[in-house]
Amino acid sequence: MTEAEIEDKRITLEEAVKLVSDGDGLFWGGFGYQRPPIAFAHELVRQKKRNLTIYTCGSEVDLEIMAGAGVASRFEIAFSAIEALGLSNNIRRRVSEGALQVEDYTNLAMAMRFLGGALNVPFMPIRSMMGTDMVNLARYRGENKLKVIDCPFTGQKICLVPSLQPEFSIVHVQRVDKSGNAQIDGIVGEDIEGSRCGKKLIILAEELIDETEIRTHPDQTKIPATYVDHIVVLPYIAHPMMCHDYYDYDLEHLMMFHKLTKTEEGWREYLDNHILGVEDHFGYLDLVGWERLNKLRATRPWGY
Repeated sequence: MTEAEIEDKRITLEEAVKLVSDGDGLFWGGFGYQRPPIAFAHELVRQKKRNLTIYTCGSEVDLEIMAGAGVASRFEIAFSAIEALGLSNNIRRRVSEGALQVEDYTNLAMAMRFLGGALNVPFMPIRSMMGTDMVNLARYRGENKLKVIDCPFTGQKICLVPSLQPEFSIVHVQRVDKSGNAQIDGIVGEDIEGSRCGKKLIILAEELIDETEIRTHPDQTKIPATYVDHIVVLPYIAHPMMCHDYYDYDLEHLMMFHKLTKTEEGWREYLDNHILGVEDHFGYLDLVGWERLNKLRATRPWGY
């Protein structure tokens, strides 16, 4: 029996970002310091995308970049900060200016919204937001942020949150084959649900591997190729954050970034030098320096 020819879904980062239109919604993958698709955020800035809505439980440098550069005008999130260093300076500044709106949910609420979208149901029930101000306070979603109803089965109060099906899901993984079978090491966060809720899925991967390796470790394939529309393969996608088993976070760069973003002038300096001042992702990596990047490579089997 002849096997079907395997589709090669690889495209460039520039081509992937061109697919995103102004005003689109994006599920944004990763978990805190782990696997944020920062290279995608950089390219969104270089291509001057505008009025995006970002859906994620929470992220850090990437959200700061998209807020600071005016790429995103709305966030639906559970948290944002540069963990261990301080608050999100760009986000706070853009919110105070009225350039950015943030709709607050809990981590569980956002995860359930992604799951609801993946299941193609309009809402998901939760209890975790009840008894908090999140039930009473809303921004642009208004009364459609959530609903508190009487459960038709128990009569008890229950909170319903709207499911999400954004135009794109953007997920960074460790490895992928050319057809899109994507493997994730370490913490997965909400990327399984998030990868399935978007109308289109773009996978960013550190390494391209052969299908035979996928078959050797099928348990690591968290996102099967059937869900994947396009893949982008690049090194150090998450820098200055980390990618488990591939490289650690760059603390010196993070400290520099957080210090600069305390002022608009400092943020503009970083933006001009590290994002707009380079042609592409490899220009950014050249600016950071390959000697420095190689020192961040993970020591196996510890993963960092």
